Amino acid sequence: MNRQFLRMSLLLRVLLEHNDKLKIEEIKEKVLRKFKAYSEVPSLMIDEYPTKTFSNDIKALRDKWKIEIDNYNRYSVKTDFEGVFQNDLLNSAIFLSSLNSDMMLPGYVIPETRKNTGLEHFHIISETIQNKNKIKISYFDYITEQEKIKEINPYKIKQKDFKWYVLASDDSEVPFKSYALERIKKIEVLGRFRPQEIDFEMAYQDSIGMFTDGEAEEIILEYDHRDGHYLKANPIHYSQKVISEAKDRIQFQFFVKPNNDFLMELLKRSWSLKVIKPESLRVRMMDFWKGAMEKNS
Repeated sequence: MNRQFLRMSLLLRVLLEHNDKLKIEEIKEKVLRKFKAYSEVPSLMIDEYPTKTFSNDIKALRDKWKIEIDNYNRYSVKTDFEGVFQNDLLNSAIFLSSLNSDMMLPGYVIPETRKNTGLEHFHIISETIQNKNKIKISYFDYITEQEKIKEINPYKIKQKDFKWYVLASDDSEVPFKSYALERIKKIEVLGRFRPQEIDFEMAYQDSIGMFTDGEAEEIILEYDHRDGHYLKANPIHYSQKVISEAKDRIQFQFFVKPNNDFLMELLKRSWSLKVIKPESLRVRMMDFWKGAMEKNS
């Protein structure tokens, strides 16, 4: 953690703690007060917070971290992000800024015990993307339980849940494929490759998770009130909206690709789920439930 990142994290934390209540001088004063916890770490400590630096940090929060900040009179942060990245970044910034000077967790924080996977390859994959280097990987196949050698051109890194993936092209006709970092056993950096134009955002626009196959379609689901309220507070896709709400049921509409990751989201709360539309999705869910009943009967 460097000084600028800590300063921006503390600034964001102050803005959230006093959303739309403080003017610039009050914000700067509170940020400096929080820096006192780092008095024993000279590389992180600051004694003043110039207005120009403050303005640069606000701009960086908007431009680099994609966090919207209003400053008509007092500063406020938009917290209802559509992007998962902004939510994760916001949580990480708050988390890191709450660390004490020994970089230890405060006693009131209970950390997540489940760890991100594949982080040992994150740095080298990032470097190959930046340098436009082709790589040769030894990739473990869960079906055959064998390692396969693949040469790929890495473009992007994507996260889903606690897993990291590299999005890369190969010599096939498919625009790109995703490779889970924890399944990579070895990496050999090869020569440079010439990047092609690949629209990654469009591919994932109507998808959930890592799968991009299929066509997006209208989906209508119904849940009991408890699970319905959970989905209202934690939407599983940006297209989700409530279309009806009765005493004991809530109906949602989606426009999304019904791929495997979407189905896994539905299975998480399948005890109260009723598929209204389309019929093909209802049949697929029935097949899952029937298979589970046969295995557990």
